[in-house]
Amino acid sequence: MTLPAHVVTNGDVSLDSGHNRLLQLGYKQELKRDLSVVSNFALSFSIISVLTGITTLYNTGLNYGGPVSMQYGWFLASAFTMLVALSMAEICSAFPTSGGLYYWSAKLAGSKWAPFASWITGWFNIIGLWAGTTSVDFSLAQLIQVIILLSTGGKNGGGYVASKYVIIAIHGAILLLHGIINSLPISLLSFLGQLSAIWNVFGVFVLMILIPSVATERASNKFVFTHFNAENGDGINSRPCMFLLGLLMSQYTLSGYDASAHMVNIFYTFLTFNVVNCKRVNIGRHLFFVPLLYHPHVAGTFL
Repeated sequence: MTLPAHVVTNGDVSLDSGHNRLLQLGYKQELKRDLSVVSNFALSFSIISVLTGITTLYNTGLNYGGPVSMQYGWFLASAFTMLVALSMAEICSAFPTSGGLYYWSAKLAGSKWAPFASWITGWFNIIGLWAGTTSVDFSLAQLIQVIILLSTGGKNGGGYVASKYVIIAIHGAILLLHGIINSLPISLLSFLGQLSAIWNVFGVFVLMILIPSVATERASNKFVFTHFNAENGDGINSRPCMFLLGLLMSQYTLSGYDASAHMVNIFYTFLTFNVVNCKRVNIGRHLFFVPLLYHPHVAGTFL
């Protein structure tokens, strides 16, 4: 029987291209390769989550620069994001290992600096993941508090205003729930990732259609593309500084696309090999196309 192009043989055992590449690197595969192309793409797409990113720091964009920061900030943040994504895609396709970033750092830094490069990359990455996860969940806790307040009569109608301790308790419960969810089998997480990706695409398009249709007032094109809000109430008068702070909204949203890199060791169709040539394909494409597809998708919410 003729094996597919992405499958090679090692004695009596048939190995997919990713497993074979790991053997070439002297790296023993430990994780089960269960993620499909769609599942891996969906994980990165849903982790970026434009709905979460925009709603969390929308007020920051309004206060620091307003329309100018919120419009042109996407193009600036997107340009630098694509540089990082392209670099990661190239490295990831050459080193398809679990752990991703810290392993790459060790290999690329050389034997002398490998321990330090791997250590600093690993800690920066885990701290970033802690901060990102807790910030998103804290925003959800605040949203739940607002929903409870509005459903019980509002602030002026005697509605329930949760104390900071109640919000922290809700935050802790959300973190615990998400920890349990992430302990589920990879097949179920794959399904949830695909569902989340669909939800993000559908949700943004609903907002793009719904908000203009119910708005009683609409800003002019000149206001949308040229107005710079310098009244932030924080005593910051430097416009360049305000613009940089306004970039936080787009930068916060365009993060998480490196998820594909972390999952490559359980992604079973990310490389195409034959006996002579090594053609690095799909995982690099994901690191490139996930942020690329998000840029017009996000920008459309402001047009």
